[in-house]
Amino acid sequence: MLNNMTDTEEGEGGPNSQGDGNPKESSPFINSSSASDVEKSQQYDGKNMALFEEEMDNSPMVSSILSSLANYSNLPQGSKEHEEAENEEGAAPSKKKPAVKAPSLGTLMGVYLPCIQNIFGVILFLRMTWMVGIGGVFGSFFIVFMCCSTTMLTAISMSAIATNGVVPAGGSYYMISRSLGPEFGGAVGICFYLGTTFAGAMYILGAIELLLVYILPQAAIFKMEGLEGAEMEAAMLNNMRVYGTIVLSFMATVVFVGVKYVNKLALVFLACVILSILAVYAGVIKTAIEPPVFPVCILGNRTLISKGFDVCAKVIEQDNGTITTKLWRIFCDSEFLNATCDEYFANNNVSEIQGIPGVTSGILAENLFGYYLEKGDFLEKRGLSAVQDQEVPITNSNRYVLADITSFFTLLVGIYFPSVTGIMAGSNRSGDLRNAQRSIPIGTIAAITTTSTVYMSAVVLFGACIEGVVLRDKFGEGVNGNLVIGTLAWPSPWVIVIGSFFSTCGAGLQSLTGAPRLLQAISRDSVIPFLKVFGQGKANGEPTWALLLTASICEIGIIIASLDAVAPILSMFFLMCYMFVNLACALQTLLRTPNWRPRFKFYHWALSFLGMSLCLSLMFICSWYYAIVAMVIATCIYKYIEFAGAEKEWGDGIRGISLSAARYALMRLEEGPPHTKNWRPQILVLLSMDAEQNVEQPRLLSLTNQLKAGKGLTIVGTSVVGTFLNNHAEAQKAEQSLRKLMETEKVKGFSQVVISSNLRDGTSHLIQVGGLGGLKHNTVLVSWPRTWKQPEDNLRFRNFIEVVRETTAANMALLVPKNIAAYPSNGERFTEGHIDVWWIVHDGGMLMLLPFLLRQHKVWRKCKMRIFTVAQMDDNSIQMKKDLITFLYHLRIDAEVEVVEMHDSDISAYTYEKTLVMEQRSQILKQMHLTKNEMEREIQSITDSSRGSIRRNNPSNLCSQKSTDEPAGVSVEEKPEEESVAVSRPKQVQLIQNKNATPTSPTSPTTPAGGAATPGQEMQMTWTDKAENQAAAAHPEQGGVKDIFNMKPEWESLNQSNVRRMHTALRLNEVIMKKSKEAKLVLLNMPGPPKNRNNETKPMDNSLYKNYPFFADIQVMIFIGFGCLLAFFRLYGFSGMVFNFLTATFAIQWAILVQGYFQFSNDGKIHLGVINLINAEFACAVVLISFGAVLGKTSPVQLLVMALLEVPVFAVTEWAVLKYLRINDAGGSILIHLFACYFGLGVTFILYRPGLNDGHAKENTSYQSDILSVMGTLFLWVFWPSFNSALTLKGDDQHRAVLHTFIGLSSSTLTAFALSAMLNKNGKITMADIQNVTLAGGVTVGASVDMMITPAVAYALGVIGCTACMLGYKYLSPFLARRLWIQDQCGIHNLHGLTGLISCTAGICAILTASEEVYGPSMYEIFSHRAPVDGDPRLLELQQLIPGLQPGLGRSAKQQALYQLAAVFSTIIIAALGGLLTGCVLKLPFLASPPDELCFDDELFFNVPPDCQMGLNGQIRSEDLESKATQQSKEPFINTNLTTTV
Repeated sequence: MLNNMTDTEEGEGGPNSQGDGNPKESSPFINSSSASDVEKSQQYDGKNMALFEEEMDNSPMVSSILSSLANYSNLPQGSKEHEEAENEEGAAPSKKKPAVKAPSLGTLMGVYLPCIQNIFGVILFLRMTWMVGIGGVFGSFFIVFMCCSTTMLTAISMSAIATNGVVPAGGSYYMISRSLGPEFGGAVGICFYLGTTFAGAMYILGAIELLLVYILPQAAIFKMEGLEGAEMEAAMLNNMRVYGTIVLSFMATVVFVGVKYVNKLALVFLACVILSILAVYAGVIKTAIEPPVFPVCILGNRTLISKGFDVCAKVIEQDNGTITTKLWRIFCDSEFLNATCDEYFANNNVSEIQGIPGVTSGILAENLFGYYLEKGDFLEKRGLSAVQDQEVPITNSNRYVLADITSFFTLLVGIYFPSVTGIMAGSNRSGDLRNAQRSIPIGTIAAITTTSTVYMSAVVLFGACIEGVVLRDKFGEGVNGNLVIGTLAWPSPWVIVIGSFFSTCGAGLQSLTGAPRLLQAISRDSVIPFLKVFGQGKANGEPTWALLLTASICEIGIIIASLDAVAPILSMFFLMCYMFVNLACALQTLLRTPNWRPRFKFYHWALSFLGMSLCLSLMFICSWYYAIVAMVIATCIYKYIEFAGAEKEWGDGIRGISLSAARYALMRLEEGPPHTKNWRPQILVLLSMDAEQNVEQPRLLSLTNQLKAGKGLTIVGTSVVGTFLNNHAEAQKAEQSLRKLMETEKVKGFSQVVISSNLRDGTSHLIQVGGLGGLKHNTVLVSWPRTWKQPEDNLRFRNFIEVVRETTAANMALLVPKNIAAYPSNGERFTEGHIDVWWIVHDGGMLMLLPFLLRQHKVWRKCKMRIFTVAQMDDNSIQMKKDLITFLYHLRIDAEVEVVEMHDSDISAYTYEKTLVMEQRSQILKQMHLTKNEMEREIQSITDSSRGSIRRNNPSNLCSQKSTDEPAGVSVEEKPEEESVAVSRPKQVQLIQNKNATPTSPTSPTTPAGGAATPGQEMQMTWTDKAENQAAAAHPEQGGVKDIFNMKPEWESLNQSNVRRMHTALRLNEVIMKKSKEAKLVLLNMPGPPKNRNNETKPMDNSLYKNYPFFADIQVMIFIGFGCLLAFFRLYGFSGMVFNFLTATFAIQWAILVQGYFQFSNDGKIHLGVINLINAEFACAVVLISFGAVLGKTSPVQLLVMALLEVPVFAVTEWAVLKYLRINDAGGSILIHLFACYFGLGVTFILYRPGLNDGHAKENTSYQSDILSVMGTLFLWVFWPSFNSALTLKGDDQHRAVLHTFIGLSSSTLTAFALSAMLNKNGKITMADIQNVTLAGGVTVGASVDMMITPAVAYALGVIGCTACMLGYKYLSPFLARRLWIQDQCGIHNLHGLTGLISCTAGICAILTASEEVYGPSMYEIFSHRAPVDGDPRLLELQQLIPGLQPGLGRSAKQQALYQLAAVFSTIIIAALGGLLTGCVLKLPFLASPPDELCFDDELFFNVPPDCQMGLNGQIRSEDLESKATQQSKEPFINTNLTTTV
């Protein structure tokens, strides 16, 4: 955008300059005033980059660096640069150095031909024919194919790596190290270096073998003529060592003098290799036309050494005579025909065979299979027979061709594999390639294809052209000492001999050139510190020291001197290198790292893994012990780099796989909670920093190291006050301090720094978000606040208290070492001493684990462990000690055990005063309406005043106690910080608890003054009235502050729980100091802080507001519902309602005591609450239901006695069933309805009155009494849902109980109206049915009321229960009265017995059909006894879903159903027996049982009003009396359906 300047802007010509009139682009820098800004303005003026001007210093423009990005190489100086540097050494200093030429080599010259030269080596010329002869064509072809396949797969992986970006000079080392990391890269780089070095030794040995065996045998220093066996072999090896050392020295000198000579001869050596191979193929072609003449002399079937004779015959015909040959003279003692000859020579004929019969001769069939030999075996021709006496010793063995080594398949693999190495030659020259990413894959794969074709064709052609004994003749002894492959070559064997000699020399020079540079590259990476010296060299960069080391290692191979022994060694190192190349490619492919984008697309991770598997297999096939040695060397180097090497970050695959493995492991940890066996302390260490961001408590990390010893998770965290934008630099400095201290203390873990507005929030953030996923801390280690006694430092202690609360809320362990500065460092040693463990409460084993972990460290190793536990008055100390010893034995912990008895003692005055100050401080400050700062100052004044009052009140006691108790009673709290090394924190509990009680008082823990003597020493007195009076008289002037500091009145109103806590803390402190005074370390566990931080209760959280509505509803049912319902008799209304009132009141009070004893008692006291009242009302309902069976036939005394006896029987039954049978009975169908029914039937059976069998004149109702009874029914009907749901689980269960009860009641009501009209002859409704049968549905759904039965099932249960109840009133009640002498006055068996049984059956069915698919995890809340047992992993899973779920009994549905059935029968039996016994008691004469004629009449017990017997018109109607007297069809009725969940 162009901005035109306004008239007020200045142009370039000055203030008045008008310029040229053209609009000028404004400066891209806004408000540029300084000189530098002006320069910037000029620099970027007109470039439209103002948007990024602030980033230019750190992030340059792409246009300025695009060229360097495109030409990026990152290449170390290679051999080509060394050559150029040497050429310029003589140049004048003033001459300008010429520019380095751009890489110009193509695929052919840069990759293909170097790979060909390195792959074709000495093995092809010296051992290939022998391998074919020993292994056969099939075996050799398999070896060649397997080895070539390995290199091809490796080349594919290498091509993928090489085309993934720029490949620096250094080849495979750089590829592996940058893909697998410095550890693997260094280890494999060293292996590759050793392989290259030993390859140089192998090539030198091959050259010496060619020289001494085939070219110039006379040059041998140690003559072999006339030697046999081991002597000849030793001479040969010595010759190899001498000449090998000479050649090695010469080659090393050549390399040292100048690499340029080696590079110039490279083409000559390559030409020798190619010409030699072409000569072989030409010889093969010639054999098809005219096979060469290479006769082989065979004696019997043994191959003879061709030296020493000229004719292959025993005798020849000459001048018509027979003369012996030189061969005869070799095996006989004279030249005459009658000479004594070798027995084998005499018994077998001499034959001559053609050594190279030709490709068309068919010899291939004979050479297809292997012919493995033992050392010293004769080379025998297959198919020829020989005569040999096994008992005759072998003589003249030096005249035969013998096997020099024992051959087997794996040996052939080890010897042959070096002939396929050298595939890295192209990648090593990547710096010289014009297009390395294109040339390396094409050239390498083409070279491997070419060489593999040559090798595999050579195996077939050798087997098809050459005789088997000649192939197995390693050194050509049977063919006049010629090189076996040379015998096949055309035009002359010398072509192969000379060519292979120069080829091996060139390969040796190449190895000695490449190996030092590879070592130099490794050294310059600084991954192996002790190799840094080999990274130096001459001024031109030549690796002088690396060359010296390479020559020394190469000399080791020369000393071995055997080509067959050296080949497997270098095979190991090359195979290991190739294996890791394949591994690198596979890992990068599988990890799918973002930077893995090879241009070479023909790779796959499966091919790489196959190549890696082949490499590993070949290592052990070649030589299992060499493989182990090579892997041990690589492992040692890996571990050395890991522990001592410089840290490098190359974005390698191992880091990627580490991230993937970490992610996988973290995801696995998230699958479920850890088992207790796998639990270990994962520590979060909270440190504080000073103003300079240095750690204030470094010994915390020492303790961490002693606890962890490098195992498990350790997070070291701290918080920096501020904002992230402003304080990021401070956070980085703090993190550096943490890391440095962690390295010093050898703590392995992670550091984390959080920036927050205040330390409290920062610490909270660390506790919440520390760790990742399942790998989180479970233990917090924080130091005890050092200056907590000073009021100005109260914030630190308040933060500490919050840490305690948060760790408790997070269910973490908290370790708080006190006096951390006095703890031992990691360098100290305790030669003796004790670690005391005060095991007061069980914490799951953490307290036992800590000393075990500490004693694993050298600091605490010699300390012994002592365990103290505290016994109370009622504990058996001797048995406790035995049990503790047994427990420690099972834990495999060696420790001394002592049980400390702490008997109750008088509470000291200091305890009361201390507790008072803590409890009242918050209220005092609230009343004074102080600000926060004033509040903190006032707190300290209150503390000082209260402390001073103690001293003034008791000066004599103070002095005496100090003089007598001070030496033995020094408290842990009052020791100087630098002197105490105990972890004992006996005051911590008290401080935490009172901190919770008074949140507005931040310094409440600071009440003991730093300079005052310990309260435990000073005040060991008991408060008495005398002491109080003396104190009051001695200080009358303190009346002004009496309301605040006068202790005695407030002591009487103190919270006794807090007093007991304070007393326990003081007494425990005294005991610990007495027993553990000399201990090196004291460990004790303390309970967590109260969950209520403010020590305040929310009134609406009180259970009253949850349970009182149910209590009120049941009250209405008991006193109004039952009372009105029982008043249905016309002349017994007073008794029905009043006796119900009397009996209910008595039964409730009596049930509170009886049930309280069995279920709600603790420490000899009954705990009373609304729940107790509800349970007592349920017991009362049981009595009132039973009361219905004897209504009108008992006196008030009898009713009270019945209640007196029935309540205990019911309470015992309830307790036994719930504790031992553990049933589900939410609506009380079993424990209330069935029990009450059969108890009442038992009572009425004993109280049977024969005179009432035909009815009673007063057993009738009236209009008014029926209306009153229906009102009772309505009260019961309306409040029955509360009765059924009162004690069910809050929430869905209670909701279901209300719904099911209402539906059941509704269905039973409708059914009752219908059946009443149907069963009445007149088709009219009967009031007795409405008063009773309508309630049957509430009883029928009771047992399954909180279960997941459908509304339809609840409705059906109501119908079934109503029908059964109706039929029971109609037919069963008269039958019971006439036949079984059971006069069920109100029909309780119909309303409670029959319906109760139906309800129990429905409950059992609901239990059997309950499944987790329907209920979900909540099934184990409803059916709590079906929950898994404690310790079951399933329980842990459920507790994650339902926190607070308690362990159950692990019952199945069938088992729970059987227990339900057992509860039904046992309840019925106990109730019936109890009722029978109670009935016997009620028949006692002194209980004033009413006579038959006065039954159902209020006049026996009440002053009845005169209008009681009047009809509607005020006159007694005789017809009414007569009709009522003869009425026998009155159905007894009344019912109350009461359900409970206990």
